[in-house]
Amino acid sequence: MHPAWSAAEYDRTLLRAALAEGDRCWDAEANLLQVEAPYNPIHTRIKGGLAHPTRNSLHYALLLLERGGEGDAERAHAVIRRIAGLQDRSPENATYGIWGYYAEEPAAEMEPADWNWADFLGIALLLVDARHGDRLPAGVRHELRESLRHAAASIVRRNVHLTYTNVAVMGTFVTLAAGKLLDDEELFAYGKDRMVRLSQAIDSTGSFTEFNSPSYWGVVLQTLTLIRQHVTDEDTLELNDRLHDRLWLHFLARWHPPTHQLSGPMARCYSNDLGVPPFLAKAVGGLLGAPEPRPVRGEMATGVESCVDYRMPDWVRPRLLELEGAHEHRELFTGSPAPETGTTWLDPVTTLGSVNHQDTWLQRRALFGHWVRPDGTSGHLHVHLMKDDGAEDFDFASGVLSTVQSGPHVAWLTGFACPAGDRHHHLDMIEPGDRFRARSLRLVVDLIGAPPVAEASAVDGGIEVDLGTARLDFHLAGGAFGGRTPTARLVPHADGVRIEVVLFESATPAELDWAELGDTFAAGTLSLVPSGTEQGARPAPDVEVNVAGDRAEVRWTTPRGNRLTVCGGRSVVSREAHAALHSATLDGAEPPSPRLSDSLLVP
Repeated sequence: MHPAWSAAEYDRTLLRAALAEGDRCWDAEANLLQVEAPYNPIHTRIKGGLAHPTRNSLHYALLLLERGGEGDAERAHAVIRRIAGLQDRSPENATYGIWGYYAEEPAAEMEPADWNWADFLGIALLLVDARHGDRLPAGVRHELRESLRHAAASIVRRNVHLTYTNVAVMGTFVTLAAGKLLDDEELFAYGKDRMVRLSQAIDSTGSFTEFNSPSYWGVVLQTLTLIRQHVTDEDTLELNDRLHDRLWLHFLARWHPPTHQLSGPMARCYSNDLGVPPFLAKAVGGLLGAPEPRPVRGEMATGVESCVDYRMPDWVRPRLLELEGAHEHRELFTGSPAPETGTTWLDPVTTLGSVNHQDTWLQRRALFGHWVRPDGTSGHLHVHLMKDDGAEDFDFASGVLSTVQSGPHVAWLTGFACPAGDRHHHLDMIEPGDRFRARSLRLVVDLIGAPPVAEASAVDGGIEVDLGTARLDFHLAGGAFGGRTPTARLVPHADGVRIEVVLFESATPAELDWAELGDTFAAGTLSLVPSGTEQGARPAPDVEVNVAGDRAEVRWTTPRGNRLTVCGGRSVVSREAHAALHSATLDGAEPPSPRLSDSLLVP
């Protein structure tokens, strides 16, 4: 623990900051917070304007009770009653037990509803009862427990697939704790069995399906901590301790002490700069600093962290603070039907991670890394696929990215799938025969923190980008899109530079049909290395792209002499077909795919 660290003082800071934002957003007529709704392309039809959020408002009620100032309890009670009234309590409804994001939009009117709200609001209800239930008026406590009963029933009915890691863990806690609180033996037994089944699902590979996800690692850490705090069953707690250790082991495998960042790859991610979120600041006892949060739009989640008693295992500290020498980490994330394996390189200046095969939804980080900038801060590298439809430029979920990595060197191949999503990987599908609008489709390499460039320039095959302390070597080796050959360019970009591989571009939006395009892929190589090391990636005469049958193939001998081969679909086919067409070799053999741990959580 950092010598100047005070967990109690930091909790007060978190509470104070959240409540300042909550008080600012309070709507006394609605008995809820009122915020400017952020744009959200999925679930809700509310894309902006003033609205009253359910989850943030319930969190606000909890934090009001934590503060305990004049009038706080009465305001919190009013929120709890209002939230209870907004829940769908009709078991015959598909949205039974959940809430809409906003009071203005019941769950049944969403596109589609978000069943995770039973889990998120269920946790908040449990915290209110555990920390303040004895002081609630009888009517308020009754409504709270009724809301919790319906939310838990929704969780059981849904019985989410246990590979949905963060939601699977949250629902396990809710059913365990609610089962005890409501004296519901059947509900508690379900939660206890689910804890075992969740652990067995993790045992299938030794790792997490929702792998290396900064935000959801925090959600799972919080929930496992709440199980330790609020569940007393001895068997469950023993299993919970093993899960807690496995979660930290998973985090540290890609933690890069020189940049204080998580490297790639990531199954889900919301921000490329991890920073020091409150859950991490508290979990590591201030070792990484503890910036004061600045909540916006009525966001209360940081304040809820003041209610969570995080405890870092002793063995974490040295690995958190110091890199164990330059090394490569490989890890099997998922098994069948299409195994996902991550590779991450970490050295004192750079870190680069990739997953062997993944879609290009905006939350993915299939090829991602960081470097230490000359001023000691971190820059980051983010490879993603973008679509400009003439109105917006956004991450296009219909892509696939295949890679093979050795050390800091990656051979890559990108293509497209159908049926597949537009903005979301499964909620807004582009089906066979559908035409869709696009002004451009580009594979983008963002280098945030790189020295800026004044104007765009063409990239003829390969380019070296000087990052001050590090160097990016990038090579476009081949590809095709509807009879055209992809091109590359270096362009100015906010806070850095961008390399764009242009697969399709039109002066005005065009209507595209996948069936009419033929070959649709691009291929090349990428390296991120400390300055002055491993010269020779540009030009790259050892890169070959071959097309045969229904596959495209990239072959590359890296500056270190490793022979990389990655294969994938050359045209638009289903995701399942792309996964079947994917293959890779490292020095002539299938790349290793080791487990994170050979120890079983459930012996």
